Amino acid sequence: MACRAIVPMPSGESLAVGDAILFALAQSAPGQEPEYVKGGDSVRVLLTDVTDLEESDPVTGRALFQLSWEPLGQIVPTVASPKRSAKAPRSRAKV
Repeated sequence: MACRAIVPMPSGESLAVGDAILFALAQSAPGQEPEYVKGGDSVRVLLTDVTDLEESDPVTGRALFQLSWEPLGQIVPTVASPKRSAKAPRSRAKV
């Protein structure tokens, strides 16, 4: 199950699958760029899909994109590595 967000993309910017992005708590006033909230929450994710929705955000006029990523903490299957056999503990000589 992928997570998704629709975000406005600034002109001249681009994102691609595999890019890492940071979502951070921000606030803004009408007509102003958002400002990060000092001490606010944030999360970094790796994008698994980027889709141009071919629509514009009605507030900013920027192009809208849908971003997808896997939920945090998901175990992503990787190439299996051979298991190492456990070694017997070595005994220590008493002095």
